[in-house]
Amino acid sequence: MQKTYTGRYVNIPLLAQEINNLFLSEGWESQTMQLSTPMMQPGMPQYYDYEIRAMKKGHLHHVEEVIVRIRGYPNEFSIIVEEEHIGPLGRDLINHRLIGTIDKQISDGMYDMPMPMQQSMQQMMPQQTPSPQMSMPQMQQGIKCPQCGYLNPPGAKFCLNCGTKLF
Repeated sequence: MQKTYTGRYVNIPLLAQEINNLFLSEGWESQTMQLSTPMMQPGMPQYYDYEIRAMKKGHLHHVEEVIVRIRGYPNEFSIIVEEEHIGPLGRDLINHRLIGTIDKQISDGMYDMPMPMQQSMQQMMPQQTPSPQMSMPQMQQGIKCPQCGYLNPPGAKFCLNCGTKLF
């Protein structure tokens, strides 16, 4: 199963962590891996490729395994679910709790991040001006990530590059 999301600017590392936590809360053994270390390009969103592997042992040592892969950019990414030897409980977890819950949370904006400055400025109408509470010096300043040093737009709660929570 594959689902592609567009139109939002999503914190993919946080989303991957949340999917892993969902498996753990359901009693599955689960781990998250970042599959590629992308090169950062100034002014461009980072490409992400995460894999969450979850495994649960059932009756007679029957093992159910689910692999969830999240890859793409914060504004356009896919969630791909692969499964092996899934029984009714695993199917219910994937269809209702995992996909249903994550889909609703993404649609509700739970993982949204502010758009990068150049994209948000391009979307502003020419006659519009920035809001009074955000002066030009503040707009130019931004928030520097303590983890990777990326300059994020003012008001960002998470780093657009690495997903670290900003203070």
